[in-house]
Amino acid sequence: MDNNILIIGAHSELAFRTIEELKSDDFKIYATSRSTNIMDEKVHELHLDVLNEMDFIRLRDKLNNVKFNKIINFTGIAVVSSVDEIDEIELKKQFDVNVLGLIRIIKYFSPLLSEKGILYNVSSMASYGIFPFLSPYCMSKASSDIALNIFSIETGKKVVSIRPGSTATRFWEHSIELNKKIFEEKTEKYKEEKDFLLKNAQRNSLHAKNPIYVSKKIAQIIKKNNPKAVYNIGLDAKTAKMASFLPQKLVNNIVRFVFKTKIKKSK
Repeated sequence: MDNNILIIGAHSELAFRTIEELKSDDFKIYATSRSTNIMDEKVHELHLDVLNEMDFIRLRDKLNNVKFNKIINFTGIAVVSSVDEIDEIELKKQFDVNVLGLIRIIKYFSPLLSEKGILYNVSSMASYGIFPFLSPYCMSKASSDIALNIFSIETGKKVVSIRPGSTATRFWEHSIELNKKIFEEKTEKYKEEKDFLLKNAQRNSLHAKNPIYVSKKIAQIIKKNNPKAVYNIGLDAKTAKMASFLPQKLVNNIVRFVFKTKIKKSK
């Protein structure tokens, strides 16, 4: 049987680099994006906008006779906001991509998985929910991981959540553009925090973990025959996981102290 892989969100830099890592193996790669631009004879390019349910229906029908050993979701956006200033429209946008996008993938594409097929979601260390002013992103990643896990309980299907730490990709540049309004409209209450978040996003786009390292790790996980349910990539992601075992009050105090210290150092 063909070793078929379906990659959702191939337009992201991390997905593109992961595809490069997988091409040398005996995989038949199908890759979706809103605009097919991989231009590689080894990759079957397909159109899919995760916000458009009709795209899912059309693509499901097109792939109806294909069985996939692995389906990997790379799609995601990050909305920035303090909890008390969340814009509901922006929050809905966040959940539509990160949560409902995954639900649509499960709904329409999980029937295309082979009997022992695996569904992967490239999540984030944000799913541990301890990052100030990233609550929309944290909530969406936690929700998608919960949905993925419960899907596995309900169906017996193997699922894997991959949670990288900060990675130097264009994701952060896109996030700055997406959150342009909140960065420009600095209220006195959170002006310092928003200045820091903007500087930190700019720094991450250049100096966070090397995306080649992260994509290699993701490719290694995908190649495993019996992967674990959760993988944390990078020291920051592993630290966030460790924090989930500590008393919440202690974690909150540590995070608050570190965040304020970083703001002071950034001035």
